Amino acid sequence: MDSTPRGPGRPRDPAAERAIIAATLELLAAEGYDGVRVAQVARRAGVSKATMYRRWPSKTRLVVAALRTTPPLGPVDTGSLRDDLEALLCQFLAIVESTPVAELLAALAGERRRDPSLASILDPFVRERTRPLVEALQRAVARGEIPPTADLDLAASLAGGPIITRVLFGGATDPGAVRKLVELVATAVGELRTERRAC
Repeated sequence: MDSTPRGPGRPRDPAAERAIIAATLELLAAEGYDGVRVAQVARRAGVSKATMYRRWPSKTRLVVAALRTTPPLGPVDTGSLRDDLEALLCQFLAIVESTPVAELLAALAGERRRDPSLASILDPFVRERTRPLVEALQRAVARGEIPPTADLDLAASLAGGPIITRVLFGGATDPGAVRKLVELVATAVGELRTERRAC
């Protein structure tokens, strides 16, 4: 779950942790990030607020722990960049449509600006979850599909960002839209060169 350092005290109860995470996800789905209250989560989970604060010292860190329980992208290696991207983005679309991950990332991005220390928890999570996209692009470089100078981190953001934007703000998110996005990314990725920085 979360990597928050653990202090001395009683051993943690795994069942209580599971109940707290489940209650957090239920409230996030029903109320959104701003609607989640620690007292509500504690009541739903059948634990005390003290139990929660021993594990997660703030609501933000509790929500990050809940975010980490959402499904990751599964491994894909079709031998083709376009097919890899389409399979991964279809997985990603299914995840953002069946979990509150897009809303959580949007809310936590705002919290990250207000609390810079959150970067040490949130940024590794984002890198971990986008790794399959970066690996697909690395394989494409090895196969000669895209140049070795392509900016792969930027390409991965270009692939996943539009899906989150459309889920949050509207727009087509069907498999046909995913295929169009794949074509755009595959066409553009050769222009995303690491040595060209505009700002």
